[in-house]
Amino acid sequence: VRRFVSVGKETALKKLCLIATGGTIASAPGVHGLCPALTGEQIVELAALGDGVSLDVLELLALDSTNVTPYDWQNVARAIAERRERYAGFIVTHGTDTMAYTAAALSKMLENIAVPVAVTGSQLPLPAAGTDAMQNLCAAVRVAESTRAGVYLVFGGKILSGISARKLYTENLCAFYSINQPTAGEFRGGRVHWLAPAAERGAFVLHDEICCRVAVLKLTPGISPRLLRALVDAHYDVVIVEGFGAGGVPTIPIDGTSFLDALDYAREKGVKVIGTTQCTYDGACLSRYENGVLAKKHGMLSGGEKTTECLFAEAALGLL
Repeated sequence: VRRFVSVGKETALKKLCLIATGGTIASAPGVHGLCPALTGEQIVELAALGDGVSLDVLELLALDSTNVTPYDWQNVARAIAERRERYAGFIVTHGTDTMAYTAAALSKMLENIAVPVAVTGSQLPLPAAGTDAMQNLCAAVRVAESTRAGVYLVFGGKILSGISARKLYTENLCAFYSINQPTAGEFRGGRVHWLAPAAERGAFVLHDEICCRVAVLKLTPGISPRLLRALVDAHYDVVIVEGFGAGGVPTIPIDGTSFLDALDYAREKGVKVIGTTQCTYDGACLSRYENGVLAKKHGMLSGGEKTTECLFAEAALGLL
């Protein structure tokens, strides 16, 4: 943690905490292109978030989110857990490239968090003409001020459950959508409108033990199952296989393309293999087609309707 500053009014307003991690929202042109340059304090000042908001700023990271690792999730989750009883809500500014992974991870790491955590960012830097940063920050503040506990990805007028969000566009300002779950809410007219009921919550639990030995293998027609064996031999603990359609993998032993022997090898070595789909919606179903049924018999587990981002977070946290 580098710096901690307080801005805004110290009155009866709900106290919020903004955790800055970098990303496009904080970027400026550098020698090799856009890179994080603004501090969280500068973001607050440029966006005038201190007006009418009691807000502390925690300078935690300054990364392009492509460089964010699960160990950075650990730092963010611990920072929130340590402060969860001091603030009414949290805003995490983050790059969009891996924002869905971080939102899913925080959703799992901060189990039953009793306050709102709004993860947000922008497609254009805060100082850029036509930036979407102002709207997204305003929406995130309103979510953090609400009494709706949980982790949300707040972007492009949408409020998404952290475990269901996925980035579908590289340029569109409405970049994120909810996958296989209803949109939790919307931000319009300067107000938050919740569309889905709040989840019931129990006692808070922090899951902060991280394992980075998780791999994702995307199948292509004719791909060699030796790639799965190689990941097993590279000592990965979990391999998430993005199969075809409902999650199936090749099973006919033609030209060495059947994955069944490789699945047996993974099981013998104690490596979990989770089957999911390359399709955006509807999830995996390994009990419908022969290639899925056979994969299950040889040890593949079904990822169901969960996104790859959510499965990756659960695997890294040992929650699968």
